[in-house]
Amino acid sequence: MLGSGPIGLSTILALKARGQGRIIVSEVSTQRKQFARDFGADIVLDPTKDDIVARCLEVCDNQGVHVVFDCAGVQAGLDQAVQAVRARGMVVNIALWEKPCTINPNLFSFKERRYQGSATYQAGDFQSVLDAISRGDMKPEGMITKKIKLDEVVEEGFHALINDKDNQVKILVAAGNAAK
Repeated sequence: MLGSGPIGLSTILALKARGQGRIIVSEVSTQRKQFARDFGADIVLDPTKDDIVARCLEVCDNQGVHVVFDCAGVQAGLDQAVQAVRARGMVVNIALWEKPCTINPNLFSFKERRYQGSATYQAGDFQSVLDAISRGDMKPEGMITKKIKLDEVVEEGFHALINDKDNQVKILVAAGNAAK
């Protein structure tokens, strides 16, 4: 998995709730690496220090991972992801990209890899998530890094999410005037 911001952490929770296998996360931010561990990632790598492709091959019997969920939307990460996926594996884009990216089709063709976008849901998905939270299979409350009042939304909400991405994941706006 690429990235452990809100999308990545939600993906870790969903995979864990479904009993999926080992989860490997690639993340630069120290705090977000810790969030990934806290949310259930089995292996957390730093793409500025680790050879992501080599480590994924090593961990997966030199075959590569089955699926990469791109939750970061960064060209360098996508390039590594494609090479870390095994033959007939898949890269699933969940990220919202700020700028266009490039893909080398040969890296997909020669190993029959697939690339799939995902930004919507099917009927019943929300209920499945609510059911998983009710059963305790998913515990998203750890994503709430700050609670604010409605009149603090711009400075303490939007600006904090933009300027302090390493420490902020989800900021909850409290009803009424009191945030705790």
